[in-house]
Amino acid sequence: MKDKLSIGEFAKLRNITTETLRHYDRIGLLKPIKIDPKTGYRYYSILQYEELGTIKELRQLGMSIDEIKKYFNNRNLKQSVNILEDKHNELKKKIKELQQLEESISEKIKHLQDISKVSDLEGIFIKEIKEREIITFDKSIKNEIDLSYACLQLENELKEIAPIVASNRYGAIIKQKDIGLNKYLESVVMFLFIKDKDNIDENHIIKIPKGTYACMYYKGSIWDREVHLKKMIEYIGEKAYRVCGDILQIVQIDISVTDKKEEELFEIQIPIKKY
Repeated sequence: MKDKLSIGEFAKLRNITTETLRHYDRIGLLKPIKIDPKTGYRYYSILQYEELGTIKELRQLGMSIDEIKKYFNNRNLKQSVNILEDKHNELKKKIKELQQLEESISEKIKHLQDISKVSDLEGIFIKEIKEREIITFDKSIKNEIDLSYACLQLENELKEIAPIVASNRYGAIIKQKDIGLNKYLESVVMFLFIKDKDNIDENHIIKIPKGTYACMYYKGSIWDREVHLKKMIEYIGEKAYRVCGDILQIVQIDISVTDKKEEELFEIQIPIKKY
């Protein structure tokens, strides 16, 4: 068995490329034991097998080249343990973030699959809904520009890993007082349902009480609410109910997942009580 190995032989031992070894040589991370001055061929010792293996494992842990160089600089047990502990903590944090992202994507896929099966559009139905919490800055929106800024401000306030796209967490609040005055486009503000209150200013959090809601799905834009609200208010009166709170207009399918206007879907939820 030989000690001196060609760059190809040495690379094969650790299942890496020769270009990776050349790169490690250029940056001073792992030098060959000899370079033939005539041919420029690099040769490595089998005794470097452990060092190369350690480099590969540290790279798998996500260490940068500078971090690996530090690891090999005057190695001792305490230093190595401290570095590995730091990297382990980073890895656990990343795993947690990936788990949160996976859960979020799974929820979004299920939501989109379920909501795409809704067939009773513009039909009114009654359902019981549990308490929810939202974040809002209570700023009125009048047009698409206002809407864009409102959504951006809400997203920036959250400290979540997973993106908000393709979810049913956005919505608009239509004030009860305006409905009584037949003002369906006045004082409309954007909100987001929240999952985690950490690092969110409590002053911006509102509880949406549990209760009975008259609901309707419709296709169109967020601004196409008036005709549907009038129909729902009429229905509520006919069924001997009364509106008992602010109305929610929730995005179910929006432009984050489709360019087709006819596929955009909203749900209106009106809190009601019997007279």
